[in-house]
Amino acid sequence: MAGWFDERIVETGRLPLFFLLLAFVLTFLFIRFSVRMIRAEVSWWPGNVTPGGVHVHHAFFGMMAMLLSGFGFVAVDPLRTPVIDCVLAVAFGIGAALVLDEFALILHLRDVYWAEEGRTSIDAVFVAIAIGLLFLLGLQPFGAFEVVGDIRKEDGLVARLVAAGVVVLNVLLAVVTLLKGKVWTGLVGMFVPVLLWFGAARLARPRSPWARWRYKNRPRKIARAIGREQRYREPLMRWKIVVQEAVAGRFGVPDTLAPVPDPTPAPTAVGVVTEAVPSALATAIRWRRTRRALRTVPIWRLPVVLVTFAIVAAWTTVGFDELLELEVDPGTLATLLSVIAGSMATLTGLVFTAVTLAMQFGASSISVRVIPMLQQEPVMRWSTGFFLATFVYSVIIAIDLSVGGPDEPTPGLSTAIAFMLTTISAYLFIALVGKVGTILNTARLLQWIADDGRSAIVRQLPPPTAHDETTAPMAFDDQVVVETTPDRGDGGTDAGADIEAEHMQIRLGEVTARGRVLLAVNGDRLRRYAASWDVRINLLVAVGDHVPHDLPVVEIVGDPARVETRRVLACLLFGDTHQPSVSPAAALQAISDIALKAMSAGSNDPSVVVQALDHTEDLLLLLAPRLCGEPTAPGTSVRGIRRSWADYVAIGTDEIRRHSTGQVQVQRRLRALFESLLDGCGPAQRVPVTERLAVLDAQVARDWSDDLDRRLAAAADRQGYGSEFGR
Repeated sequence: MAGWFDERIVETGRLPLFFLLLAFVLTFLFIRFSVRMIRAEVSWWPGNVTPGGVHVHHAFFGMMAMLLSGFGFVAVDPLRTPVIDCVLAVAFGIGAALVLDEFALILHLRDVYWAEEGRTSIDAVFVAIAIGLLFLLGLQPFGAFEVVGDIRKEDGLVARLVAAGVVVLNVLLAVVTLLKGKVWTGLVGMFVPVLLWFGAARLARPRSPWARWRYKNRPRKIARAIGREQRYREPLMRWKIVVQEAVAGRFGVPDTLAPVPDPTPAPTAVGVVTEAVPSALATAIRWRRTRRALRTVPIWRLPVVLVTFAIVAAWTTVGFDELLELEVDPGTLATLLSVIAGSMATLTGLVFTAVTLAMQFGASSISVRVIPMLQQEPVMRWSTGFFLATFVYSVIIAIDLSVGGPDEPTPGLSTAIAFMLTTISAYLFIALVGKVGTILNTARLLQWIADDGRSAIVRQLPPPTAHDETTAPMAFDDQVVVETTPDRGDGGTDAGADIEAEHMQIRLGEVTARGRVLLAVNGDRLRRYAASWDVRINLLVAVGDHVPHDLPVVEIVGDPARVETRRVLACLLFGDTHQPSVSPAAALQAISDIALKAMSAGSNDPSVVVQALDHTEDLLLLLAPRLCGEPTAPGTSVRGIRRSWADYVAIGTDEIRRHSTGQVQVQRRLRALFESLLDGCGPAQRVPVTERLAVLDAQVARDWSDDLDRRLAAAADRQGYGSEFGR
């Protein structure tokens, strides 16, 4: 086998093509495995790439890889070596696989990845693999290389015309075969021309362009074509679909649901509400994104994956070194590898020490919320995993070098890769130091929390159409149910129907998640279930609540016979921490915690409290227009607990206000915050702000007996103490 590979692949110069095809196939298999894991909502598998909430398709990364590799082929042409050619070919193969895997999306200009049209992508990939294999075996389309060689050798004009005519005839036969709908026969026939004669002579497929043009007035031919399609091609297509779905997953997920009929409810039944909801596919995609954004990632998983990959890569590159036979001084390589391994071991220990000290200092001096935030930071997991992977890789290469004989090839390529990994590790260490510094810098930590809070607001609450309470849109979080409409007890029709209808409570038993804090609710899917089961679903807990064992979490109003408890509970996402990225309330709570820590006797740093109130004010002003009016919808089929404008004001300011006794800077900044909220909120939202401003006035009067101090504390100052009487 090795001799055949050297003779047919290496010596013929087709080694880059081999690596291109290998990278193409492996990348396609990996990306299909990845999307199937994402589709199955596997908790430990990384999900989609969504920076800023924008889903970046992997075709984008494929195009970048193809552009860079193509540019590389041109840019390094004067310095081309077999190694460079193979590396660029691998990059191009990876990019081509990522692009062709979303070929249907590019063709239709819409997301049909799992729809029936998505099979086009698999067909395109299979065609690319087949063409790559034919080229790898030394075949050329229409024998073009051989024909060009014959034309160059022949001196006579007739011989050249005959050779060119053969190529033109084969091209015409290929066009006819493709027009007859025989794609595979036409493509393979370009490399094996004898197949084109059979394809062009046989009947066309019934839905092909040739059949539409030529068989319109020939019923016997079209009948024969249909019979042949049913007898021969359809069984093959069924097997092809089986193979496709075994490799790429099941297709045919509907883009939209079938319309739900409007049943006429009985007088004692709960009225059915058929709100317009996104399709099942869109709901699943958005829910998967929400789960990925809110889940807690174990800190050990990525380092284990990187170390495993380093072990496999080390033995692979050792094999390539034996193939390339580079001549490098073994002593130099041994010294370099030992330095790399030692430095990586030292760097890994330094990272663990620095992170541990950062967590301890942050928890004691800033807030205990620093620990989970630092643990979930990707740069920490990547840097730790990369350092360990580089260490393991270098050790394996050094062992191979030490046990090898004097006549064996030296691992020059492997050592170069180890040096490259060391360089990347240095940049990761710089990024890690910067991130730890961000965590320990209170101003940057507050900014980080506020950014998460703003992202949660944008994700959960739609922007207002106008600053008008009566026209504000209903705030239905993209995945979190936030609509609240408590049952009316005034004898209205809704309350009367609820009294007569059946009620069932669903309780939370054991959960598979690592915590019992409610992080999100799949509201769209619950609405679909409510319409299908002819019931109304009431959520009894709010996002951020810790749900004890066997506590009721959902109430079903209506006939519970068709309700599936497992499906309802699957729409609830639980975790261990109510983080700032979960909801605006969590962000306000985190900012308030840092402010309270700064006002404690051990810290006594009012400037940090002023900075915290700056971000609290920003978040509340962003929330105010989105909560204007806070309309209710008695007819909605899914109801839950929604925090009001007064709730957010209380969460963000009450604890700070209560602990601000005797702190002039905090009281002045709080007053500026309340006055700013009065200017930025609607008339109906001013009551909770006015009440707190009155309480602050009373607190200032109690705290300060001197007139000057009382007047100074009663001034509104955005900097706390930026001037004598504020501004």
